[in-house]
Amino acid sequence: MEKLNGVYASTAQILQQVGESNQSGNADRDKVCILSIDGGGMRGLIPAFMLGYLEEALQRRSGNPNARIADYFDIGTGTSVGAWLIAMLFLPDEKGTPLFTGQGTWKYMCEYAKDIFRLRKLQRPFSLLRGMISPKYSTRYWERLLQKMFVRDGKPYTLKDPIKPLLLPCYDLATAGPFIFSTSDAKEYASSDFRLWEVIRASSAVPGLWKPAFVTSTDSSRSIPAVDGGLVLSNPTAAAITHVLHNKRDFPSTGSVHDMLILSLGTGQFAHTYQFKEVRGWGALQWLKPIARMIFDSWADMVDHTISNAYGKDKDSYLRIQVAGLPDQALAEMDDPSTKNVHKLSKLAKDGLDQRTLEFLPFGGKKPHDLTNRERLEWFAEQLIKEREARATRKLTNGSHISTSEVKVG
Repeated sequence: MEKLNGVYASTAQILQQVGESNQSGNADRDKVCILSIDGGGMRGLIPAFMLGYLEEALQRRSGNPNARIADYFDIGTGTSVGAWLIAMLFLPDEKGTPLFTGQGTWKYMCEYAKDIFRLRKLQRPFSLLRGMISPKYSTRYWERLLQKMFVRDGKPYTLKDPIKPLLLPCYDLATAGPFIFSTSDAKEYASSDFRLWEVIRASSAVPGLWKPAFVTSTDSSRSIPAVDGGLVLSNPTAAAITHVLHNKRDFPSTGSVHDMLILSLGTGQFAHTYQFKEVRGWGALQWLKPIARMIFDSWADMVDHTISNAYGKDKDSYLRIQVAGLPDQALAEMDDPSTKNVHKLSKLAKDGLDQRTLEFLPFGGKKPHDLTNRERLEWFAEQLIKEREARATRKLTNGSHISTSEVKVG
């Protein structure tokens, strides 16, 4: 099995690993809490909204008004816009407090999306042509925003700086395969440490929208020409699982997925279905957009399906939130920062809280979940709080115990 700096490439490997390990977690050791966010451009407003709700639930249920997402998770992973959101949640300010609240990520994205997908007035009439024969957008505005966000005391944040370890994927053009930027690697090897703003730029470099990124390590010994991580890992949850399973230095007690508590947030699923009579005469031109929709959905779904199968009927430690019912135009509007589209996506997210989404059955298709996404997030917040309380109790009763959240990386 080919490795990507410590992370196995195939999600199918999870099933093999779980089959070879214990099928139940150990109640006497910490569960590694994982947060994963899909890619999807402006559709990132959907998981950002869900993060705001989760953080509010954590504050309400714990009685701590200052509770933050990063307090309850041990590792974060995100692709493209998901990488941006994860970095916002896990980077510390000068006091060590996360830069953004959960709701703050949604508000910031609403306010500054126009600076990401920005065209000069003279370029607007030719935007479609620009996207076909050259990058649609200049990287100037997006890079300027990232550089402004991810700097402290005049110095840019690097992969070594997040409060908890991060895994942020891109597609490496030089090796023709996925590459995952890792905090764990950055703390061990100088050649694996990169400026955070460049990492986000690489993970979100969607072909046709922006030119590829060219990122260089902080010691200038390594460079990577990269494009959007969503091309290979639109749902990076499996990458985080395999990283934790094989990273015995940072997570020594983790034996299987049952030793993890996982929240995976999608950026919405398209509603369009197809009938045979409708498509039987289609050629390549008619299939172009439908195939793009199918690919985006199926890549993320396959990861969800694999992880669901790994857990079998015991899914108390895995939650996937995916809002269903995206309109067809959402694919074309993934770079539309207009007020109208922001309101549309925000409404989809808000309505999605009360939606009963579909869940995968082990090798048996899908069925509607019994609970709404709101109820599931409330339940998950409670699990996170219980895990945090259990760690505190174990620490008091066993002075030699070191929780996974306290293990030093590097």
